[in-house]
Amino acid sequence: MNEPTQLPAVTVVTGSSRGIGSAIADQLAAAGHRLVLVARDATALAAQAERLRARGAAALAAPTDLRDPTAAARLIATAEAAFGPVTAIVNNAGTAPAEKIERTSDAMLQETFALHVAAPLALARAAVPGMKQRGHGTLLQLASTAGLRGYPFTSAYTAAKHGMVGLSRALAAELAPHGIRVYALCPGFVDTDITRTAAAAVAARGKSTADQAFARMAAQNRIGRMHQPEEVAAAVADLLHRRPTGCVYDLDRDPPVCLDAEPDAEPRP
Repeated sequence: MNEPTQLPAVTVVTGSSRGIGSAIADQLAAAGHRLVLVARDATALAAQAERLRARGAAALAAPTDLRDPTAAARLIATAEAAFGPVTAIVNNAGTAPAEKIERTSDAMLQETFALHVAAPLALARAAVPGMKQRGHGTLLQLASTAGLRGYPFTSAYTAAKHGMVGLSRALAAELAPHGIRVYALCPGFVDTDITRTAAAAVAARGKSTADQAFARMAAQNRIGRMHQPEEVAAAVADLLHRRPTGCVYDLDRDPPVCLDAEPDAEPRP
C-alpha cells in the first residue's frame, strides 16, 4: 500500500463561502493545502478564493450546485485538472431547516437528504476510484450531534445527519482496506450566521428574543456553550493530518470523543 502523500494536499471543501466552511478553508490554507472551494454563491466564493490567494494559498473557486446528481463527477474532474489528484474531500455543505413536523414538507426532506447524504455519496463515487488506485485518501463529513441524538423541530435535518453518520461508517468499513480514511465530525450548535438566523426566526414567532433563543441553543450543547467555527475547523484539520483510528467523532465533549475506535487501538481523546 502506498504511503499518504505529503503536503501540499489537494482538498475539496464544500460549503466554503461562509461560516464553518470558510474557517475550514482558512485552516487548511495555512497548512499548505491546495483548495477547491465549492458553494452555490459564485460571487461570495470568488471573493473567498481571492482572499486566500492574497495570503499565498492555492485556491480555486468552483461554483457548484451539489443538489444536481451529475455535479460531483464534474467537480472532481475540475479539481484534478487544476491541481492534480484529489487527496481529501470535506463535505460541509448543507441546510438546516427547523420546523414542526406538521410543516415539514417533502421538498424540505428531499433537499436536506440531497445535500447531507446524496452529495457526499456522489463525491465519494467520483473520487474513490482514483484514491483506491493511489492507495490513500480521506473523506470527511461535517455531521452534527443531530446525527447522534434527536432535537425537536428538526426531523428532516436530524434524519439526514443520521444518514450522513451512517454513510460515513459504511464507507469507512468498505474503504479502509484500500487505505482510504473516512470520518464524520459531530459538533453541536455552532455560532454561525445560519444559527443566528434560526434564533431570529424563533424570535419572529414571538416566543422569545433572538438572544434568548440563541442562549437556549447554546445550552443544549453538552459543553455548555456554542462551538466556534474555528474550533470545528481545527478538528477537521486534526483529522486530516493525524489520520487517527475510528470514524465518528463527537466534538460536543470536553475533550472530544471517538465513538468507534478500533477495538485493539489505544483509546483516543
